[in-house]
Amino acid sequence: MAAPVSSCSLDNMLKAVLASANQDQNQVLPPSIYSSMRSSITSMLISALVKEYPSNPVVLDMLRPFVNVAYIPIVDGYITLPDDYRDILGSPSIVAAKNNTGECGCDKGETEQPDITTEQQFKIAIQKSRCLTRPITIVPQSEFDYLTTSAYKPPTYIDPVGYMYGSNKIKVCPFDLTKVKLQYVRYEVPEVYGYITQPDDSFIFDATTSVESEWTSAAFTPIYNAMNALYAAYSKDENLRDFSSILRQGGIL
Repeated sequence: MAAPVSSCSLDNMLKAVLASANQDQNQVLPPSIYSSMRSSITSMLISALVKEYPSNPVVLDMLRPFVNVAYIPIVDGYITLPDDYRDILGSPSIVAAKNNTGECGCDKGETEQPDITTEQQFKIAIQKSRCLTRPITIVPQSEFDYLTTSAYKPPTYIDPVGYMYGSNKIKVCPFDLTKVKLQYVRYEVPEVYGYITQPDDSFIFDATTSVESEWTSAAFTPIYNAMNALYAAYSKDENLRDFSSILRQGGIL
């Protein structure tokens, strides 16, 4: 059975917005402008959702198409962020022994680490090795320098720390860690609405020349709300602005 088409797909969302404005699918909203609006909304919505995580459980449902998990080796005290890294989601973490004496072992022994590439393999390795997952607290560099020289409260396997170094690295402590688990949001793909112009200057969606939206139906409400607001501003349609306002006040959006 084929997966259902997302209500946030480029064509579905355009039809929904034009229906609320009582407009036909023509140059009243040119496809190039629509594509630009969609890409802008996607970028801003991802940033807003990252700020809300993890306080709102709905956030992860919306962000799921953009979320990756990476297991990154530590080299000379640093991890290098993935090329498609956009934002950290939550905190990076290490896997420590339950007695907090160091990184835990695994079913292959202390010196040979398992080949972990999936979330399920990660969970199994933790269970087999009796490990604790410990978040790395990201701090300013000045605080990192203080903590790493402190005799009172130095970083430990139960309280590891790190700081952002440059544009694509994180320095971590304790310094003998070997691997970090990072849950992050990757860069989005710019959306492009492909179309075929009809003789009456209307147009129809062309999937072969489009770059489809990655959003699932979970994100319909905020995208629909934002599209209505942008289209109202673009068309200078006061009635559409009132329509969006009524929906917001009614709690639908």
